[in-house]
Amino acid sequence: MEEKKYLIEGLVIILSLSVFYVLKNYLPKYFEAKAANQATKEDIGEITEVVENIKSDLAQQTEMLKAQRSLDNQHRLNLKNSERDAIFDFNKQKSVWIYSLMRFSFYGYELQNYKEVNTRKYLEIEQRQYEFELATAHLELFVYDGEFIVLKGDLFSHIIELHKVVLDTTYKLFYAFSKTEIEMVVEKDKPLELARIRNELNEELLGIQKKYREATAEQFKKVERVNFKMRDLLYKRLKNLENEQ
Repeated sequence: MEEKKYLIEGLVIILSLSVFYVLKNYLPKYFEAKAANQATKEDIGEITEVVENIKSDLAQQTEMLKAQRSLDNQHRLNLKNSERDAIFDFNKQKSVWIYSLMRFSFYGYELQNYKEVNTRKYLEIEQRQYEFELATAHLELFVYDGEFIVLKGDLFSHIIELHKVVLDTTYKLFYAFSKTEIEMVVEKDKPLELARIRNELNEELLGIQKKYREATAEQFKKVERVNFKMRDLLYKRLKNLENEQ
């Protein structure tokens, strides 16, 4: 019995030592591995979160860049459209001024209405010059190269000369009528003198109108030579705007 008892106690001791040895060597490694695995999972989670944040920031920055690029493109497009409109308006006001001078008529005026020529002069000529100068100033916001500036100055000076022809004719016509009006008041009781005065007025008006036609035709040729160059320059500018889009 004693031997059996000792044997059992020995086996228990050996088993206890074995379990202790196993626990001592395995459990720390197990917990270390488990902790490492847990740490790895946490690291991966943190890295994933950082990556997602970076992706989100990049996406936001990309959208901001796209929006800014879109605004820049729209701004450039608006500028080009504004320049195109300014070119069209300049060409229109230039043409209106030139042809209002060429089409200005001195026919149909009599002693009863000759003073109206001054009103027409302002409305049909001087107002056109003002509108042309406004259109020119607006276009120079976009077009200010040397070729345009020189050509614009040359064209303006030639149109002004045509303008002067009309104004000089207006003054001559006004003077002829006003002089006749005074003479007719002085000779109002002399029918023959009144007839002579009227005939002289008609002859003077015919001479004024003849000189006006000749002078405007000659000056218009000079205007058109420069105007042709200006139209060509404006056309090239419009084509450049079209190609830049």
